[in-house]
Amino acid sequence: MLVVGVLLGVLLPAVPAHAREGEQPASISASLRYQVTFVARSCDSYADVMANRVRDDHLEAASAPGRGNAYKDGQAVDPAVEAANGGGCTALPGWHFSLGAGQEKKGPLSTVTTPAVDSGETVAQVPLLDATGHKTDKLIDGAVTLQLTPEQAGASTHRQLWVQGGTPGDPLLAGPRPGYGFGALRCAADGHSGGNVQWLGFPAGARHVFCFAYYVRSAQAPGTLVVKARTATPVGYPQRFAFDASASYTADKRIYADTTTDATLVRSSGGSPGTVVSRTPAGWTLTDLTCAKSGAGRSLTATDVPTGTATVTLAAGEVVTCTFTYTPPVAPAGLTLRLFGDAPGGAFNVSVASGGGADPPRLLQAAPGGDGSAVVATGADLSTLLPGAYPVTLTAPAGEAAAWALAGASCAGTELKPEGLSVTVLVAAGTPTDCTLRVTRKGGTIQLRSVTVGGIGAASFVIAPLAQGTPGWSGVATTTALGDAALAQGVPGALPLGEYLVTPLPPLATVDGSWRLSSFACDPGESQELPNVGADVVPLTAAEPAAKCTASYLFEEAHQLQVTVRFAGSTSGRDGPVVLDLECTDGSTGRVVLPADDNSEATLPTPLGFLDPTKCTVQRPATPVAGGATVSIGATLDPAPGNAPLSIPGTVAIGEDAGKDVDLYTVTVTVTYTADDAAPTQQKVLDTFRILPVALIGAGLVGIGLVILLIMVLRSRTD
Repeated sequence: MLVVGVLLGVLLPAVPAHAREGEQPASISASLRYQVTFVARSCDSYADVMANRVRDDHLEAASAPGRGNAYKDGQAVDPAVEAANGGGCTALPGWHFSLGAGQEKKGPLSTVTTPAVDSGETVAQVPLLDATGHKTDKLIDGAVTLQLTPEQAGASTHRQLWVQGGTPGDPLLAGPRPGYGFGALRCAADGHSGGNVQWLGFPAGARHVFCFAYYVRSAQAPGTLVVKARTATPVGYPQRFAFDASASYTADKRIYADTTTDATLVRSSGGSPGTVVSRTPAGWTLTDLTCAKSGAGRSLTATDVPTGTATVTLAAGEVVTCTFTYTPPVAPAGLTLRLFGDAPGGAFNVSVASGGGADPPRLLQAAPGGDGSAVVATGADLSTLLPGAYPVTLTAPAGEAAAWALAGASCAGTELKPEGLSVTVLVAAGTPTDCTLRVTRKGGTIQLRSVTVGGIGAASFVIAPLAQGTPGWSGVATTTALGDAALAQGVPGALPLGEYLVTPLPPLATVDGSWRLSSFACDPGESQELPNVGADVVPLTAAEPAAKCTASYLFEEAHQLQVTVRFAGSTSGRDGPVVLDLECTDGSTGRVVLPADDNSEATLPTPLGFLDPTKCTVQRPATPVAGGATVSIGATLDPAPGNAPLSIPGTVAIGEDAGKDVDLYTVTVTVTYTADDAAPTQQKVLDTFRILPVALIGAGLVGIGLVILLIMVLRSRTD
């Protein structure tokens, strides 16, 4: 049998070793790569943390950051600005961030919605990238750089990509890294609000952005203070109550709560007691004040109704709820009409018709302040009205009839249905009738438009209240024709009057090119105060409740490189696929694969696109050969400097000097196989042994002879 095995090894056809079998072609353009560098910092105290643009009680740090914000509205996060304002804070390796499609707040810290994608762990140092994603000669510590998937990059253009520190289930990584308190988070062009979630978007010209998060070492675990305002009897509108709160982050230390919305403060536990003092509205009386504790009840509380003061020292993990109960002003006899408005406005005329219509209407006036209180209409005496039904009609301030609506009315807790600006109230006998009419002002509007020149694409806008640390809204404008303005969809049709920060975000770059923001302006707007940051502040006022913003983008074509591998010569000389790789200094890579059964040509799946000058090296292809065949390789570059052939391996300069105006570079690599005409060595061996089976059979080795004869027959058929 040993003889048979040796003979089989000699006589059976060899199995070709197909080099690099299964290689897949690829085109990876660095210009399509969108990246985020996440940076984590550990600080000695909250005094070392730089706050975000808006410092209000939406801020989620348990103690107030000690440093003011050094950015302009809409300015992208910059490591240089962070370093200049980060004294006392050091690199924090081992931290994690999470990305999600949305954001929510179900606890002390906001989180992204799940499923969430982990950023990976921050490490000691990573290369510092510039805005286009190119490496600089510097490093940044306590960071990790993540390349977004195409889906994530696309979501970022629609403000549907959000970032948080930690994980949704553990925002402070208390499991693996206990003892840290949240300080601040800033991402890309979003450093507006002070929460643990920021939206991620790429300003015009940027394909790489930063997220910086700050945490305080050995921070006290926080507790929660909830302030509730309630009325002893229903009043028919959300009366707002103001409080002086020592724990507030606002400049005036003022918080607000109404009969439907509570004020919640998450603050560091222990320390000095905090106070909440009621600023009771005129005519109202604070009749009760209680503070309830959750958990083990280790928090300390004290209340004083005459001064309207609650004193609270929070314990870690506990919730203290202080409820202030107020009695509304006493209504006089007859009918009292109050006007509650959700925005400031001029004086409304109020007409009260007699039940039978025989007497002239009684005329009054009221000017809602939009401050959360209802004002009493004054003028005609309504105290002597007889019991009956009285139509009440409002007339909006001069020139603003279309801006106001009567949203509802309530008398002694009973809701009435208005018709237009009129409602009928019932005056009872012997009982004061106290009615509140709720008027609402039509909101302002911001029309957002995008214009694209040189192509079409989807651009987005982000709108955020300038003075409030809330996420705001976004809209997407998709152009369908060159130079025509497209309106953004998704923006609320009515916005409360006030100032708004509007930030434009360009369409994504493609292999064909990228978008440059050529102009952005709002009318009315204050762009002159925000140079070179691609944002504008838009005021919506009663005098000018409508604004328009237009962002214009110019498409800048990319330089492209296509590579072709072409087969030539003898097909019998090939022994597998031809594989060619190329690498570029900007990080772009490509692979061309000409399969083993294809004797024509193959190209990159798509051309490589370049937004900046670079150099690409075309490597010598892998060319497996059969038998004694030889391979020669030739290459051409079109356009070629001086029409000279391209040596392989060779370098192609993209977009430099003489090639600045070239749109497409084409490299053609021809692989020529020349087969060896001499008979294969194995065939000569077989010829030598043709008489071997006959000799073996004649010598009595019939079995071995028959086996060898069978092999030779099978071999001849396969040949």
